[in-house]
Amino acid sequence: MKKNIIVFGKITGIGWFVVILTLISVLLGRWIGNKLGMPILFASVSGIIGVIISLIGIRASIKDILNGK
Repeated sequence: MKKNIIVFGKITGIGWFVVILTLISVLLGRWIGNKLGMPILFASVSGIIGVIISLIGIRASIKDILNGK
């Protein structure tokens, strides 16, 4: 039971990691885009970059969970 709660907590943490990273990257891209006059382009590109980085983080976290770390 305790192991299931720990795994659940780690998976929940992965979700928060994705949400926070994607949100920060989009907001940062929008801010840079506003300075340069192209907020939608920079928000979209930075959002895609944020998703790619979060996928790399998810992959590493899932490996740790499956290996029992």
